[in-house]
Amino acid sequence: MTIELIDGFENFSDNFKKVCRSKEWDVCQKDFNNSDRVFTVGNGGNLAVCDHGAIDIARLSDKSAKAPGSGILASSLINDASHDLWVKNWLSIEIRGLDKKHVSRSMIIGLSSSGYSKNICTALDFAVEKGLKAWLISAQEPKLKGKYNLIKLNVDEYHTSEVLALSLFYQLIHGAG
Repeated sequence: MTIELIDGFENFSDNFKKVCRSKEWDVCQKDFNNSDRVFTVGNGGNLAVCDHGAIDIARLSDKSAKAPGSGILASSLINDASHDLWVKNWLSIEIRGLDKKHVSRSMIIGLSSSGYSKNICTALDFAVEKGLKAWLISAQEPKLKGKYNLIKLNVDEYHTSEVLALSLFYQLIHGAG
């Protein structure tokens, strides 16, 4: 019996190596290494990946890490403003009371499998304005350009993007020692 593979996974290792050998990844790793606090944000399956990544960053490194994984939190912030602003508003709450030094030693990583996640891109641009290091890991070229840094995975399938993103969180942890 021949098992048909899910499209996209057959090049997983090559895609992972290509990203990790890029100039952009080198800068992202340096930003991660120089951060004391890491925020991770995404939608749908990517939010689950972010929650998982944040937990393991906190467990396996010397960094504080957090994702807005609560449905109660998300629905409250969406109700207060809009879907486009809830991640920005969450980040605003998370950095409240931090001085400029602590903000500058903070990083946010956003994930997008579609290349169009207005709420994530809005939060990343807000983060840059506030002085955080900000990265978007996107399966495709983002539809919304911003001031944030970009790692483009160049994959077509959501599942490939999500699995690559989780693997990249582990690479960041490993790269931090």
